[in-house]
Amino acid sequence: MIKEQGGIDLNIKYLKSIESFPPLRESINQINMICNNEHVDYKALAKVIEADPILYTDILRYANSPHHGCSQTIISITQVISLFGVDAIRGMALTAALKAHPFNDLCAYGTTVDKWFKTMELQQRFLDLWLFKTHRPILQSLGGLTFILEIGRLVTSYVLMSRDMSHVFTAKTPYELSLEEANLFGLCGDELAAKLFKLWYFDDFMIDSLCYSMRPEYGLKPETCAMLKCARTLFSLDGIASFKEIEPILQEYDFPITEALIAYENILKEV
Repeated sequence: MIKEQGGIDLNIKYLKSIESFPPLRESINQINMICNNEHVDYKALAKVIEADPILYTDILRYANSPHHGCSQTIISITQVISLFGVDAIRGMALTAALKAHPFNDLCAYGTTVDKWFKTMELQQRFLDLWLFKTHRPILQSLGGLTFILEIGRLVTSYVLMSRDMSHVFTAKTPYELSLEEANLFGLCGDELAAKLFKLWYFDDFMIDSLCYSMRPEYGLKPETCAMLKCARTLFSLDGIASFKEIEPILQEYDFPITEALIAYENILKEV
């Protein structure tokens, strides 16, 4: 169950807008069904992806990107699953589906879909570098959410378009931006996206983690949400912030600062 901000119910007209959001590719529904099973059928998962040319091509392209450092070219989805795991390939599939999505207008945020994807790529890369060795179970439990943390911006843009509303967001930091969204709709973009995730039958933990990734204290697992907040604070639509911005979060949740700092510095070297 998603907790409404300040007890405010979402206006029915906005809910209808969310319900009309163009669906993701049918293959994503199939992937979600397979991944939500206690025992994942890896062959079935590979078969679904291989049958979708867009997902297949984009996942192989991502898996072979230089920053993964694979010594040999990856040529099959089975290899991707073996090397990266089920949750990572789920995230890759979600990203590929969003790239092929018919709605990609983010002008209300003064950005382009390419910059939007770049921001999410940096967030995901930071979380991978930071959490893979010491907090891998948490990383895996997010089930691909780390690939699409900014989906709320797309949902909010769609609601504006579908309601013929003209608005240009002026806030810069992720938290301030969520407040501006909430003032406009009654719910911030993350909460709107969480509503959409419920319609798409994503699991409750993934929905909750997205919904409260900027307000960890309200989440089912505050520490996990705080990790997501760190990534979104450092790498936002406004650019790359100073590491000092997340030090209070790290201290509040007793996260080792050195591990996160090393991941951040490695990202700066890559970009």
